[in-house]
Amino acid sequence: MTTTVSTPKELGEAIKRKDSEIIIKGNLGDAVITIHAIGPVAWGVAAGAIGVAIAGLVTTAGTGGAGAPAGVAMEAVAAPALVASLGSISVSTVAIAIAIAGGGVGALTTMRKYKVIKKWGKVRLIRR
Repeated sequence: MTTTVSTPKELGEAIKRKDSEIIIKGNLGDAVITIHAIGPVAWGVAAGAIGVAIAGLVTTAGTGGAGAPAGVAMEAVAAPALVASLGSISVSTVAIAIAIAGGGVGALTTMRKYKVIKKWGKVRLIRR
């Protein structure tokens, strides 16, 4: 199935469904290329930091605000490692959004297994 996406949420959902081809419109494609190009060691750091950031968000959201101090502390620990691994705050934000929509860090790992093709201003992910 071929899907066209323009937001991290749509991309995460397409990865979760295991769509065979995903066409990415707009600036999201640049972030996907950056995430895909990260080496294995940096990816290990990034994946761990994304997991901590998601846990911080869940801790904060799941308590109606009562868990905010713990959630903020987790996010403060994860943020420097995440930005250092992915290169920018915007790519880090996209990675977290894809992971949340796709059901966790595994969605990003799955995305990195797709073949990435950039042609005519669009980025295509082809499932291998």
